[in-house]
Amino acid sequence: MISARLAWRNICLHRKKSLIIGLIMGFGILILFVGNSLIDTTISGLRRMFVEGYTGDLMVTGPTEFSTTVLGETAGSEEVLPHIAQIKKYEDFLEARQDVASILPILSGQVSFGIGEEELGSGYCFGVNIFDYRAFFPDNLTLVSGEWPKESDEPWVLLSEPTYALLQQSSDTEVKPGTKIIMTALANSAGTVIREVSVKGIIKFNQSNAQLSGITLVDADTMRDLLGFASLRDGAPQLSEHEAAFLTDFDPDSLFDNLFASQTITTEGEEQSELGLEPSQLDIPEDPGQEISQASSTTTVIAEIVPAWQFLLIRAKNGSNTSKLLDDLEAFSEELGDGDRVQDWIAGAGKVARTAVTIRLVFDLLVAVIAVVVVMIMMNVLVISVNERLHEIGTLRAIGAKRHVVRSMILYETTFMVLIAGAVGLILGYILLLIMGKVGIRAPNLFFEALFGGEILRPLISIGAAGRAFFWVLAMALVASWYPTRVAVRIEPVVAMRGD
Repeated sequence: MISARLAWRNICLHRKKSLIIGLIMGFGILILFVGNSLIDTTISGLRRMFVEGYTGDLMVTGPTEFSTTVLGETAGSEEVLPHIAQIKKYEDFLEARQDVASILPILSGQVSFGIGEEELGSGYCFGVNIFDYRAFFPDNLTLVSGEWPKESDEPWVLLSEPTYALLQQSSDTEVKPGTKIIMTALANSAGTVIREVSVKGIIKFNQSNAQLSGITLVDADTMRDLLGFASLRDGAPQLSEHEAAFLTDFDPDSLFDNLFASQTITTEGEEQSELGLEPSQLDIPEDPGQEISQASSTTTVIAEIVPAWQFLLIRAKNGSNTSKLLDDLEAFSEELGDGDRVQDWIAGAGKVARTAVTIRLVFDLLVAVIAVVVVMIMMNVLVISVNERLHEIGTLRAIGAKRHVVRSMILYETTFMVLIAGAVGLILGYILLLIMGKVGIRAPNLFFEALFGGEILRPLISIGAAGRAFFWVLAMALVASWYPTRVAVRIEPVVAMRGD
């Protein structure tokens, strides 16, 4: 305790130098606290908006070279994102896990809207089963007008408010529930596909930004048609036993087995098959009518159809380890070997979320650079303070103070200044965040509106940011005190008392 009392007395005696170091520490804690709280608020807001409204915690996509957003945007060469070929196996794998709350398959792409032959606008569109979609995102969808589609309904579309306003502004015909509109995919590997759908209602996304608020929902079969996938509207195809066996045992490599087989040269008067087989070797029925009769009497097989889906969204249970779930899902995907991509909500959200994460990294990098400068300044001030107390420390050593007493005194001084400056910095940061939370920070453009998750960002007070700021400054102070402490403990009592 003697070291602590001496440290407190030294702080009071050397007020100017203590004030300089305290201001540096307090300002550092203030900047770290407020800055990290703003970044934490932005990222947590983005996460809540996307996880609870658009992407889920994780997602599986069809084979693609690069990460793909839930809007179907990718840096790869795919014009249309491929579907997940073995989606049933993914569903079985995820439904058997205890850490998965729910799953949702969807389709995504850009489409244009029109009435008659007039094209009125375009936007992003999700192909969904509306009952599953509403169950997966229960709090993000509001029906403004019209009604929710039913299973027996004809092809339908739920227009978002911005899309509805665009169509109303561009069309001479009033657009309302029951209106027939034309949809065309803007990217389609199967060519131009046009579908007429009925407007069932107008919807609003409760958590959105300028881009996400314009998403339109359409029935999954219509979206499959637009994207060039097989539709389930006509039901499952009926195959003969021979056709079913062919599809089951089909080996694509067998097509090239006889590619370079020997060919026979026919001469005049000779008749041989193209494959070099004698007529007696060919399986030609004696009675063709009998063959037709046998084929017609074969039993038909109803093929099992797996719907085409481009995305499989996954919601993890509260408190579960999403990182472990991601690793397990990636390992399972590699076992299947189709090249499907497994990614988290940040990849699904796209550049907005990646920008927020990058801003945090840049901020942490700047803090690290500034920390080096702050440590040097604090170290110099502490060294000067130690040199000015040369006789005092020498006297302590002369009357029997051990080196650990001197070392403890310097460390206590540093700790006391961090505690005082930290308390002041955190209080000022708390007041500043309260003011910004009430006033709000308005987004200056659409990019910041997307980053903020709305037009106004209201910062939240982050306990984690406060803790990180305090311990970061404490670490800087302790590092800065290392060299001055070494200088202090090396002071020889006799030399110090002589004034050398």
